[in-house]
Amino acid sequence: MSFKLLSLCALLALCAIGTIANPIALDSRDDTVVNTPGGPRPKSQVHHVPDGASLHHTGDAVHIVSATGDILHTNILDKSQPAQGLASRTFMKPSRVVEPRAISTGYVAYTYFTNNSNANPISNFSSTWTVPPNPKTNHNQLLYLFSALTPASDDAILQPVLQYGTSGAGGGNYWATASWYLVGANTYHTTLVPVTVGSALNGVITLQKSALATDGTTTYTYNAQFTHSPYTTITITTTEQLNWAWEALEIYAAQAITDLPTGTTPFKNINMVNMNGINTPLNWLTRNDTTDGFMAMVKVDGVPSGEIDIVY
Repeated sequence: MSFKLLSLCALLALCAIGTIANPIALDSRDDTVVNTPGGPRPKSQVHHVPDGASLHHTGDAVHIVSATGDILHTNILDKSQPAQGLASRTFMKPSRVVEPRAISTGYVAYTYFTNNSNANPISNFSSTWTVPPNPKTNHNQLLYLFSALTPASDDAILQPVLQYGTSGAGGGNYWATASWYLVGANTYHTTLVPVTVGSALNGVITLQKSALATDGTTTYTYNAQFTHSPYTTITITTTEQLNWAWEALEIYAAQAITDLPTGTTPFKNINMVNMNGINTPLNWLTRNDTTDGFMAMVKVDGVPSGEIDIVY
């Protein structure tokens, strides 16, 4: 174990027992609601991860750690508060009093897969897709297209995300990319990077390493990014193995079908490799919003050239 890693572990331990006189910028409460891939959340729970920094998710806290090993921010996890917006992957309709024909909200079309081998975790998950046309109309809608990995506990999600609209990371009436990590009620994101219609994107999640501690706990270090921009890179260390995979369309506040792109967005060249270097035998399951016609269609159920089409 390197001196730098030992120093960081010691610093995190001191923070946990409260022996450092508050060098950490804890939350200044801001109850302004912003949108995230986990749904609306208080702004105080949404955090930008600076370029070069990483996240260390311990049992009871998440630390933002700079490239030089300094702790920039700490969130104490409220274990009594359930994860928001992750397990409830349902199709929700707004009240008919407000909008009698609003479009469904949340995960409206997605596929998912479980890797059941804890001894041989997913080490690489990659997908390519093209930035769709802009929607014809704008009603402050927020659209997300992403691939993701989650743990079996379903209390966190790591995802490179293409968005249209304004989220807690910024944005507007244009497409942009960022990587996100949501855990419990807290949300972390990289810098948002605008992209142009027709651009090819490659979203990748990699298990960089695993380490067994003296207490028998295994930690996993994951990285999520779009390969076109280093500013979309986020690295997390966690004690949870990310063994569920997702490809999804998620939407909020769309008032009409014209608030979405037209046609199809294919997730292509889907590849998944386990830690032993062998391709994972994929078997995607799907869930679709039949009311509005959104669909996730498995065109090629395999690797390294799998394909899932999102149909609007």
